[in-house]
Amino acid sequence: MSNAEKAADLLIAARRDEQKMDALPADLEPATLEDAYAIQDAIIARTDLALGGWKVALTNDEAMARADATEPAAGPLFAEHIVANPQTIEGGANTVGGFECEFAFQLAADIPVSGAPYTAETVLGSIEAVHPALEVVGLRFANRPSLGVRGTVADHAGNYSFVYGDAVTDWRALDLPTCDVRHLVDGEEVAASNGANVLGNPINSLAWLANHLTGRGYELKAGQWITAGAATGPIPAPVGSRVSADFGPLGVVEVDFKS
Repeated sequence: MSNAEKAADLLIAARRDEQKMDALPADLEPATLEDAYAIQDAIIARTDLALGGWKVALTNDEAMARADATEPAAGPLFAEHIVANPQTIEGGANTVGGFECEFAFQLAADIPVSGAPYTAETVLGSIEAVHPALEVVGLRFANRPSLGVRGTVADHAGNYSFVYGDAVTDWRALDLPTCDVRHLVDGEEVAASNGANVLGNPINSLAWLANHLTGRGYELKAGQWITAGAATGPIPAPVGSRVSADFGPLGVVEVDFKS
């Protein structure tokens, strides 16, 4: 068994059991970004969870700088952890690392490898709807931040769950970069932003993801969910609180964060 597979098995078990390790064993820590994606690929291959879509992370300069990254990162969304609004979290507080307000897409058509490279314009026809969303960030080993982007990528790209709101099917009439987002904890605003905080436009994030995945042997499929990256967050919240992503006319998404 390779080191990537050994690390993947530990991370799969930690996610399944909602347990946080202090660290990955030193010989299993990803030394490079390529090592980290090899662990992620092994997770996808070895888990019994069905792939339901993909996430993009590190989609603004502040997030990239914090993770010592030069571009966004990507990771899987597993169907079991894709939840219609609202979500109640019970028993998983140990591995919840924070919350992010995100624009998300559900795809109406494949975005195949054969069409790469993609631009924001060439992925538009594959989008069925835009959804307001919250991503709950997961943390399966405590020293992950010290590894920067390598740690994030290896650990399921930081995903705990993905919570989506109602479909917005007339999204072409929207200017997504100017769509406002408010991040609330127990009704109090803790951050505010808009779609421009996601690579300038959340659709740019979708195009980046399509191109990134072609280099890894994956392609985006009709029906999959894509969450474009944090317009706000990650922001922690205390156990017992209610976290809300308020997208104004696009809707509100909520997580009831219990112990």
